[in-house]
Parts: sequence; structure tokens; C-alpha cells
Amino acid sequence: MRQDDKLYAYYPYPKFPSISITGEFCAMKCKHCGHRYLQHMVPCVEPAELYRKCIEFAKHGSRGVLISGGYNIEGWVPLEGFLDAIERVKSETGLFINVHSGLVPTWLARELGRAGVDLISFDFIGANETIEEVIGIQKTVKDYERSLDDLVDSVPSVAPHITIGLHGGELVGEQRALEILSAKRISALVFLVLVPTPGTAFERVSSPKPEDVGRIISIARLEIPKVPLALGCMRPRSGELELQAMLSGIDRIEIPRSETIQAAMRLGLDVRKIEACCAVPKGFGEEEYG
Repeated sequence: MRQDDKLYAYYPYPKFPSISITGEFCAMKCKHCGHRYLQHMVPCVEPAELYRKCIEFAKHGSRGVLISGGYNIEGWVPLEGFLDAIERVKSETGLFINVHSGLVPTWLARELGRAGVDLISFDFIGANETIEEVIGIQKTVKDYERSLDDLVDSVPSVAPHITIGLHGGELVGEQRALEILSAKRISALVFLVLVPTPGTAFERVSSPKPEDVGRIISIARLEIPKVPLALGCMRPRSGELELQAMLSGIDRIEIPRSETIQAAMRLGLDVRKIEACCAVPKGFGEEEYG
């Protein structure tokens, strides 16, 4: 079952760059990441630097930015010192601002909304044991739900991200996460898939099988039929995985393989290209594929 007869292919680079406000630093030692993914982001560790870089991006034709960074010991990106810079960027440019927030407290959720943030990308976890054993913080699913609710109340669009197989490649809590999210006002749901990353505690585990990924996506499509479903950038680069996701009801794929595009066209899908991250709201920057 699909939302429509389209497949949306998302390409963030170069018009939707990713920024880390902590550089490569993260206070956490999450087993799946180990701050390795921060290395690929543009470092902007001072508010003035963030402002200047965003102005530069806007002048060179960027459509938006992802503002992310490493977590503090409470499990959220320390954005509080960057709020005024974000507000200036929003008021002086046409940039769409997507913030990867983490488990923010209520006051910071409200301040992000006040600053003009357009979208929150929010990692959601559906099992207490995964939060404790993989993320390494003394929080619960209820804490994640509370933070999500605060963000939904404060920011125009919120796109939860579920990492399938986050618990060392095992499926733990994904269905519970879907049950919770099915009752929330979310703008999109992004699926990531665990990648055994060198230099992390999970470098030797196995990724979930494509059929298991497809099963979770199929459940999501049935439980949350009106919300766009995306296969995000952090995943094994596998044509089999992308095809399974597409056949299971995925509407969006970030940086799909060419054979996936060809398969979609053979299935009669109208492939649309969007130069942005796959979490953006419906209708953002859509154009025909070519």
C-alpha cells in the first residue's frame, strides 16, 4: 500500500548541507555511532560562525540546512547558545531550518519554536533497554515521548526517526515505537537502518535483514497511513534493501541507487527529485526526475 503513485528521491548535497554545532565532539558514547557521523558535517561551534556559514550557504543557493551536533550527557544537542543565531538566519534568509535536537527539555523545545525552526528531526526509541544499553543514559521511552510531545506543540513540523536494528542489529522496540507514533501529530516518519560502523562498539554486529526492515515498514504503512515514510541516509547501501523498502510502502528514499530508480519506473511510479533531506514536509522543492 502506498500513499500515491510517486517515489520521491532526496539529494541533500549541495543544497541542504549538514552542520554540527559541536564539531566532532559528543559527550555520549552511543554504541552505534561513537560520534563518527559528526566527522562528515560542517563544523560551526560558535553562534557567529553558524550565522556566517548559513548566510554563505544562502548566497550560494542552498535551500535549507540541517543543524545537528553531538549530545550532552542528558542526551540532547546543546542548542541553547545558538538560538539567537538561528533566529537571525531565519529572519534574514529563505533557508529552511531542520534541527536534530535530541531529548530536549520543555523550555528548549519552546525556544526552538520561538527561534523559527521549521522542522525537528527526532530520534525515537521504543524500548527502555535500548535507551540504557545502546544510548547509555538513564532515560525511558516515556521521556522520549514527553520530549516529542513538547516539540510537536512548539515547532511546525516534527519527523521522528526510527533506527531499525538499533539494539545491536536485533529488532527490539520498533513496533512499540510505531504504536506510540501512530497517535502523534507528525509530519513524516524516517527509517534508518543500523550500519555496523568501524570504530564503534557495534562494528562487528550484523545489520537487520532487508525482509525484516520491510516488515517494520509494512506495519508502519498500515498503522500510520497518512504520514509520508522515508528511508533515510544512514543505512546499508543495498539495492535489495531499497527495493524491499519501496515494495513495503516507503514513499521517500534519500540518495537511492540508480537501479532502485529504474525499478520504480518499471513499476509505473512517477519518480520525483527533491534537493533536500528526506524529512522535509510534503511539497518541498519537488521536481520531475531527470
